[in-house]
Amino acid sequence: MTDVATAENISRSYWPKGWAARVLTGLSGILAVIVALKAAAYEPSGDVLFANQDHIFRILAFIALTVWTTFAIGVRRRGAAAMITLGFAIFVDMILVPLKHEGMSTITSANLGIVIAYCSMHLYWLGLVQKRIAK
Repeated sequence: MTDVATAENISRSYWPKGWAARVLTGLSGILAVIVALKAAAYEPSGDVLFANQDHIFRILAFIALTVWTTFAIGVRRRGAAAMITLGFAIFVDMILVPLKHEGMSTITSANLGIVIAYCSMHLYWLGLVQKRIAK
């Protein structure tokens, strides 16, 4: 891989420009925060279908949160997106979860979701680079 991917040769063509970009970025951020807060407040109603159902739900929620953050700030900044999401996960685990008096920490579930999403976004980035080199 001798070609270096830069902002000029891989653009964010999937995201709108101008005023619409600001509105959609804000809405994506609000939606991501709501999903993360809902994941922190999640408690299975009724019978639990399988073991660790709440942790599976949190993993999926933080995968979604990391992917949304990555697409909002750009795939090139996937590491920063993972750090932003991790900071939010730590805030949720340090402030909100102790209020619920949960026995098992949820930060491990959030971290696993963030790592899975980061690795997926890295593979997506490599796919974009490979397409660019093939042209």
